[in-house]
Amino acid sequence: MSFSNIVKNYGHLHRLGKQIIRHKKNINHFPKSKLDREFLKQEGRIQRFIEETNKTNKAWNYNPETINEYWTGY
Repeated sequence: MSFSNIVKNYGHLHRLGKQIIRHKKNINHFPKSKLDREFLKQEGRIQRFIEETNKTNKAWNYNPETINEYWTGY
């Protein structure tokens, strides 16, 4: 996996994390009949966040040489 793909994955995780955080504000605007479905969606987002975080961290740890030394100075 290239460095740009790893960064793209972390960007996707950032957007997903923002959705998870915004859920608290948005939940007040859902009808009570649809709350259960929305909470299931939230659980799915949290599970996806955990899985994608683990996957991206594993790829990062597996390929630490993807960062060019010129960029970091090391």
